Amino acid sequence: MKTAIIHDWLIDREEEAPGLDALSKLFPDADIYTLFYRPEALSPAMSTRTIQASRLQKLPGITRFSKYYMPLFPTMIEHIDLRGYDLVISNNRYFAKGVLTQPETCHICLLHPSVLAFWHNTVLEPSAASPPFRSVYPFLINYYRIWDVVSSQRVDYFIACAQPMVQHINKYYRRSDISVADPSDEQNIYDLCCQIMDMFHLKQETAYQTRIGPSQRTQPATYPYIED
Repeated sequence: MKTAIIHDWLIDREEEAPGLDALSKLFPDADIYTLFYRPEALSPAMSTRTIQASRLQKLPGITRFSKYYMPLFPTMIEHIDLRGYDLVISNNRYFAKGVLTQPETCHICLLHPSVLAFWHNTVLEPSAASPPFRSVYPFLINYYRIWDVVSSQRVDYFIACAQPMVQHINKYYRRSDISVADPSDEQNIYDLCCQIMDMFHLKQETAYQTRIGPSQRTQPATYPYIED
């Protein structure tokens, strides 16, 4: 099973990073993608893995001034090529769940509480930014909220990493296919991923059989032969 793991970015030891460490241990052969990273910020578990970064990695000052580059993140996350994977796991801080996958790929999202910042106006406090940025801040927040909802429809199954995330998924994403798990509970995460993959394959097979099965509506009509 070809697997990819995607995390937003790695420039410090955020609270979601332990979840990424757990995923990398559970899926040792998985390819790991991110928007950008600092090699010195990687954990010991991640330092031995090959990290594939987006084009943002080459932008000047990306790790230092990342908040000012943030409007580019939704577009760049969509340009990560994940064709050919059977399973994609997004360890979502803000944007990771927005990756584009093929219909035959199962996309599981571990959703962390950081995304609530879009809805609580705490992604970047206006008082901490320059005046030009403060003037466009309300429009950016609205854009992030819309994109957050739209990108949620690209996920096949959610694993909420905290109970408040269940309410967020129900209210804003209008989704009910949710499990709740502690990111540090590696065995539980692995078992959930296996169960979800089984359900996904069963759903795919059922849909395929439905498409190729006979349909009464498409059968030619038959009429009794009437002699003159």
